[in-house]
Amino acid sequence: MVRRLPSLNQLRAFEAAARHGSIKDGAEELCVTPAAVGHQVKALEEALGVALFHRATRKITLTEAGQALAHEVGTALDGMEQAVAKARGEGAGNVLRITVAPFLHNRWLLPRLPRFHAAYPDITIKPAPSFEYVDLPNSEFDAALRYGAGYWPDLQAWPIFHDEIRPVCATQLVEGRRLPLVAREVLALPLASARNWPEDWQAWAEATDAGSVPKDITSFDSRAFMFDAALSGHAVILADRRLTQADETAGRLIALHPQTVTRPQGLFLVTGTRQPDPSLVAFAEWLRGEAGLV
Repeated sequence: MVRRLPSLNQLRAFEAAARHGSIKDGAEELCVTPAAVGHQVKALEEALGVALFHRATRKITLTEAGQALAHEVGTALDGMEQAVAKARGEGAGNVLRITVAPFLHNRWLLPRLPRFHAAYPDITIKPAPSFEYVDLPNSEFDAALRYGAGYWPDLQAWPIFHDEIRPVCATQLVEGRRLPLVAREVLALPLASARNWPEDWQAWAEATDAGSVPKDITSFDSRAFMFDAALSGHAVILADRRLTQADETAGRLIALHPQTVTRPQGLFLVTGTRQPDPSLVAFAEWLRGEAGLV
């Protein structure tokens, strides 16, 4: 039997870029140039006859075909890595596979992982960014990082942080205006929210004694799309600083009002195991420390 496979170098380049959400970061992992990774990914797309990434200025996101391929290739490469370790007579190590939405992976988890691996060299976190809602008890994953209100039937969830939201937007939306704005001025701007959390703006308005909110708030299916609307200068959103800090530091987003409101939803580490691995507990506590909760 002849295996009909693309070049392994192409697959490795694609998987690294997909896992990092960045051609540049994938290239750094593989110790090659970004141009080399870009060439390998392009060659793989031509060989498969499908686009694997949506490409924008300084940003790549996986297409539907890319998401499916990244998941399968990542799993296959993990298996190859463990097989090689066994052949060398090495232990497989303590590896935790974590499924996570690309938005949370790129914005919150990935920048922090080097600190975790430095603090816990015997534990390896293998994040798998995916839009798929994984059935954890029947999957190969040890846990998932999920955004929600903390209730998933038959699963154990550790709270990492609950949202402490305040209004932010792109600097160009309020260019020339004196900040901070008063609450009513904020509510007069174009507003956006995530579809699952429509009450956030009303909760914030009540906390500021600003009264009711406009009825024409734009609703997005995902928080990633909501953030894109803010970054592109189209709307004001309510967001936790832990998710906006990098953009605020870089000057891409700016806070409009100091009032914060704590909400029931937030980030959770979720597992389908009733007696979780101590390494997973250590990871959860470390994440809570990163979020300022311990």
